[in-house]
Amino acid sequence: MRTTDPDWNIVVFGRNEAATLQPCLEAIARAVGTRHARVDVLLNGCTDGSAAVARRVAATLPVPVQVWEIELADKANAWNQYVHGIRRQARVHCFVDAYASVAPDAFTALDAALAASPQAQAAAAVPSSGRSAAATRAAMLAAPALHGSLHALRGSFVERIRAGGLLLPVGLYRGDGLIGSMAMHDLDAATNPWNPRNIVVVPEASWTVRALSPWRPADLRRWWNRRIQQARGRLEDAALREGIYQGGFGRLPRDADEMLRGWMARHPLEVPTDGFTRRALRRMQRRGQPAREALLPKLYGVRAAVRAG
Repeated sequence: MRTTDPDWNIVVFGRNEAATLQPCLEAIARAVGTRHARVDVLLNGCTDGSAAVARRVAATLPVPVQVWEIELADKANAWNQYVHGIRRQARVHCFVDAYASVAPDAFTALDAALAASPQAQAAAAVPSSGRSAAATRAAMLAAPALHGSLHALRGSFVERIRAGGLLLPVGLYRGDGLIGSMAMHDLDAATNPWNPRNIVVVPEASWTVRALSPWRPADLRRWWNRRIQQARGRLEDAALREGIYQGGFGRLPRDADEMLRGWMARHPLEVPTDGFTRRALRRMQRRGQPAREALLPKLYGVRAAVRAG
């Protein structure tokens, strides 16, 4: 096995996605082909045996896979742990959600787009399934943005994020939007204006997901939870805009709930009163501060000394 840095580091984020991990990882292996790549699966807050499934599938694949478990159910923290601890240097880092199956040429297309666009720090794939796929594609092509299900960051950009000590606030739902903003401003919102050329949207790179069904109780719960999280996300967008343009990316609060409480205290009349927002705020009130131990990844079956920051 080669020990040099890979062309691609592929990161898979998942919470209770045991049912989709096998097609996700098998699709990744097909898309990697013969390229020098490695895969890190970061499972956060799982209670469905996802780690065992991922490890079993990984043993059948030709690409190296490491499976990590994090107690806290939070993708933003998992991203921090990857960037500031787990990651190895690579030319391109690709980020995939565990419920998505990437197209066979997705990583190659993202890599090629970054190579052809030297200014771009990130490459965004577009969806090819789901009722909103066509509208999402059109919106991304009109106004470049990152989609959490599949995108890529230039390796040098990830190294600059790490060197700057930049972190996503723990508990942040709009993490992919914040990463996109980092790319658009090239990590400095005070000096660098918003530049859409810093993200290249790649129609040739795509993924599919299983359609949600109103007849599956689990899918209905997922849909309901997504609506609540989207309501929270609208509050986060406002708080992030204020924080980024007043203090910069490096001065955002480490905790997203802290950020939201501060913003709402300063702008009480701007807090929506719809039912989904009220539910999101009740969730926030019930949520306590996670123990530091809950933030840290463990290599499945082995204690891993990895820390962010």
